[in-house]
Amino acid sequence: MKYIFNLFLVLSVAALISSCTKNTYENYPGGVPYDVVSILDIRPLYKNQDVTLTKEMLYGGTRLAAVVISDHTEGNIPEGLLVVQDSRRLSTLRGISIDLGAAAAGYHPGDSVMIDIAGGTLTRKNGILTITGIPASAVTPKGKGTVGINAINIAQLLANPDNYESSLCLINKSGFNPAPQPGDVISGAKTINDGFGDLTLYTDPGVSYAGVTPYGLGAYVGIPFKTAEGSVQLRTREGDDMINMGSSAQDLIITGIQSDPKGGDGGNEYVQMIATRDINFAVTPYSIVFCNNAGASTPTTLDAGWATGDKRTIKWNITSGTVAKGTFFYFGFQNRKINGNAGTVSFPAETNWYGKTFLNVKGGPTNPGDGGLVRTSTFTESGPFANSGNACGVALFKGTTVTEASVPEDVLFIASGGNTGIYDPSKNPIQGYRICNNDWYSMFSVSIDPDSYKPVIVPYLYYRSTGNTTNMPYPINAAHPDPSKADAGLYSMMGGVYNITLGRWTTARKQTVIELFQKTEDGHEAATIADIEPGRGGPNDSLITKIVE
Repeated sequence: MKYIFNLFLVLSVAALISSCTKNTYENYPGGVPYDVVSILDIRPLYKNQDVTLTKEMLYGGTRLAAVVISDHTEGNIPEGLLVVQDSRRLSTLRGISIDLGAAAAGYHPGDSVMIDIAGGTLTRKNGILTITGIPASAVTPKGKGTVGINAINIAQLLANPDNYESSLCLINKSGFNPAPQPGDVISGAKTINDGFGDLTLYTDPGVSYAGVTPYGLGAYVGIPFKTAEGSVQLRTREGDDMINMGSSAQDLIITGIQSDPKGGDGGNEYVQMIATRDINFAVTPYSIVFCNNAGASTPTTLDAGWATGDKRTIKWNITSGTVAKGTFFYFGFQNRKINGNAGTVSFPAETNWYGKTFLNVKGGPTNPGDGGLVRTSTFTESGPFANSGNACGVALFKGTTVTEASVPEDVLFIASGGNTGIYDPSKNPIQGYRICNNDWYSMFSVSIDPDSYKPVIVPYLYYRSTGNTTNMPYPINAAHPDPSKADAGLYSMMGGVYNITLGRWTTARKQTVIELFQKTEDGHEAATIADIEPGRGGPNDSLITKIVE
């Protein structure tokens, strides 16, 4: 009897478990799930074959609550597609296309809709992930919503196209590749490049803005779609989705930084640059400004940006000499060594070197630079670059007058740490270091106006403002992994491609850390200029910035 009773108990429990695994959410009071499902959960259901959307497959959901981003007024969005997006789950903006036929044209950006998708089919139609089989009556208007935007670069889009397809995206700081010729217009399939990759921008020849002349530097708001061939196209919805962002042309650009030479830094740090046109510094003077934001830096409030002075910024003027287009130019100090005082190799006499004196006596006089800032600079003997994990940087300016409002010709930052404030948008003027339009930073971005649902330009003029957080880490390598103890003369080589004709970067700079040995010993050779400058038979020619036309 005991055996029979136990057998009965086991069978009863098994039956109960079985009944709970089928439509589990229907077997608990209050356990019925919310019937709205997120696009983030729908898109992965497609695995290269059509899927019928059922309540069970949709985790108990049957509807989408989304905001419309498509606009068929101009006719540049694939006909019959209602394109919607949401960020319902994980605050992740995802979109999807609904095959709604002629009714899709009745909806406009910002329309909030509830869509009954149960019974629809998730498929790839003309390459685009689409829900088909949805009647117009399944879409219920719900007033107006908020239109979000995915601000991404082309490399991000092409690496993960399914993450961004059918969502509203911003591709900023882009130009046409190849460079437009006189009379060219945007009509048809054109290639744009943002420094991170190439992307097809498609403009139907029949739209009213197809005859627009390509911008030298533009921001493009649009919807990415996959094609039947598997490539990706970005389609704007109207002319307002293309924004002229001005120019990013640079005459002098930073290509390398020695921020921590072996031994004492004072008098041994230097910056390598390359010219994109002939420059006579007596006619067109420049200035170079360093910022150092160590914890003891004063003033604590960065009230004048690059012009603050004291222990925050220091400026030197470049007012003599010349540099020819495509050649390298160095700003450094009196010791003129490849790597620190104890190094056995100096820069050759013929090097295009602009030198200043940096006082490096411990406890001795402080360094004022060439002055002209709001406060007299008071940098100590340790050199203009910080080596403590705090953010530091270098900026080039045309002219010798630098104010809070001055825009650099080029600028790069090292690291992002430190307790000293370097960006505070609540201050007036904003506390921060101004950036420029280069490969790493953008002076403007684009958002969607909450009333008109059209793109509007938003200024982001400072390091650490939205989109402007890129920085190189303090240089380390396998032999010297701790930046606070490196002191090895690790050189930051900045390699990219700058197109003079286009006036912008087609490949963004990337930091490569090169160890510069002070002397020939232990199986290695002492570093020479050939290690950091191409065309001299050195090993790193492919890693440094190239100028093309």
